[in-house]
Amino acid sequence: MCPNRKPDELPPRLHSLLLAAIHEFIDTAQPVGSQQLAIHRSLGIRAAMVRNLMAELDERGYLSQPHTSAGRVPTERAFRYFVDHLTAPRLRFEDRTQIELHYSVPANDSAERIRDTSRLLALMTGHAAVVMAPRLESVQLKHVHLIALREHEVLAIFVATTGMVQNRLIRTDPVYTQSDLDRMSAYLNQCLSGRTVEQAREWIAQQLRQERAAYDQFVREALILGELLANSPAPAEIYVEGSSKALNQPEFADPARMRELLRALDDKTALLDLLERALRASELVVSIGSENFDARLSSLSVVASPYISGSQSLGSLAVVGPMRMDYERVIPLVSYTASALSRSLQH
Repeated sequence: MCPNRKPDELPPRLHSLLLAAIHEFIDTAQPVGSQQLAIHRSLGIRAAMVRNLMAELDERGYLSQPHTSAGRVPTERAFRYFVDHLTAPRLRFEDRTQIELHYSVPANDSAERIRDTSRLLALMTGHAAVVMAPRLESVQLKHVHLIALREHEVLAIFVATTGMVQNRLIRTDPVYTQSDLDRMSAYLNQCLSGRTVEQAREWIAQQLRQERAAYDQFVREALILGELLANSPAPAEIYVEGSSKALNQPEFADPARMRELLRALDDKTALLDLLERALRASELVVSIGSENFDARLSSLSVVASPYISGSQSLGSLAVVGPMRMDYERVIPLVSYTASALSRSLQH
């Protein structure tokens, strides 16, 4: 869940006590005391021994004590230990049922399906949920339609095989009539349909090096226009839901923490890095505290997973919340939702 990472190991007694303390903290959102643990968690040892073991965990950096008289709270290191030692957490039956029911209802298009996924995750977890729509570069093209807007400006409407539609505006040196663009659209569609934008880019570059492009002016102009389209950057589209739900968590009663969360969710650059990390890893990623490179996310945890078409990653989705997240529920929920979204986009 954190690629290329070797988990820490604690002696069995410290291991059991730390997991018990984390469970208690997740349930109560309050510092955990030794007496409280001895009573609530059936550890089979007296409160005095629990106190000594908690002090040792404190020294090792797994627990901290906010105030001298208060109990202890798990540190970032403790939550990383907890996640690294989860053994295949199982999705609850009611969660599985709700996800399957959600995706059994037809959506008008893939964009609507993806937006609805962020709403579903926010509703089910009570945390903020983020979904990155597929980049056009990663999906197969169905067709492209070129429209003359003004002199030297062409609007390209891309339609992917998934149903996703994206517009790109490009400037051209020649001035094209709509008749010119219709012919070019037909040619490019004949050549590029079924390819991804990345594959189209490579194919066009290869064709421009061949002899035909040198003597057939129409082919050359169509390829040059296609190259402009394939190389024009498109910003990632990100859907965020559940910001208000996230603020109901006790951690965000502090106005400073609340503003920090809202800024991170509003400025999507921080979230984009995390979503793309899951995309590159091609697996579920749990990023805790300082593992999030953006300082605005340094007190938060993110559980992110890619969704796919066949063997190709299209985009990714994530739940963003406090480090005191119920990882045993959220991790399988995010994973299963990503799988369900993947299946729905292939129908």
